[in-house]
Amino acid sequence: MAGAGISEEDIKSIEELFGKSFDNVANCRSVKLDNTRTNAKISLDILSEESGTYLVSVYTSNSHLQLQNCSRAIISNMLEEVIFVSETDTHISGLIISRQGDCSMYAGVDRILLSKDFTELSSEKLLAAVALSVAESGD
Repeated sequence: MAGAGISEEDIKSIEELFGKSFDNVANCRSVKLDNTRTNAKISLDILSEESGTYLVSVYTSNSHLQLQNCSRAIISNMLEEVIFVSETDTHISGLIISRQGDCSMYAGVDRILLSKDFTELSSEKLLAAVALSVAESGD
């Protein structure tokens, strides 16, 4: 279970991926993303907590997603997305934000699923296992 935090280098990589700069006010970094394909807009906030973890919030026109105790971010230029990860020894959660402004959240996923044969999983569990297996592979 890795927990290196979200470094300034990570923030710069996220900015490069999204092609936008974060606004930085006190302990909060904010950026707005536009999906020109769907005409949707999202707002992403990363708040640093006193505990050393992060609270990551995403606001869309019809929802608010929040990942607490985020310990790290995995930036994938190939997939054009960032996975914000919150984890314990037994469970993992991920909030995935794409460059296009799409977002997905998988919460409280049993780590055992990530090492199972994916062909044995139901389609619902398969989505979470595939999406979060990147976090298990050590980035």
